[in-house]
Amino acid sequence: MEPVIALTAGAIAKIAFEEFAKASGGELAKKSVGGAIDLMKGLRDKIRAKFKGNERAETAIAEAEQQPTPAALEKVTKYLELEMMEDEAFATEIKQIAQQIINVQNTSGDRTYNQTAGRDIFNVDNAGQSNKFGGS
Repeated sequence: MEPVIALTAGAIAKIAFEEFAKASGGELAKKSVGGAIDLMKGLRDKIRAKFKGNERAETAIAEAEQQPTPAALEKVTKYLELEMMEDEAFATEIKQIAQQIINVQNTSGDRTYNQTAGRDIFNVDNAGQSNKFGGS
């Protein structure tokens, strides 16, 4: 079971803009599997669509897309916080997308977690290699 993470507007802005910028630079793409980049793009598109027509928010989003500095992300965060308080469905939707991205990132890399029902829990390192359990 994945840990529950409280996703704030700031965390969502960071995932949507800063992590996506890293991915397009190749850093995250190496660790990403099965559509995390597509999910990030979808999250950004959802945020962009929500603020369509709000000139100030659109400017803040454009700045964060071009240069995801802490100051740019803070501007987007302020708009997201307000909108998430006013539109619960939107807040739930973007939180779910952000959580999916986090889950994909957590299952990336060389470590895979497998849990069986009951008392046995196995952590398999370097998935893809031959791992033997018990016996010789």
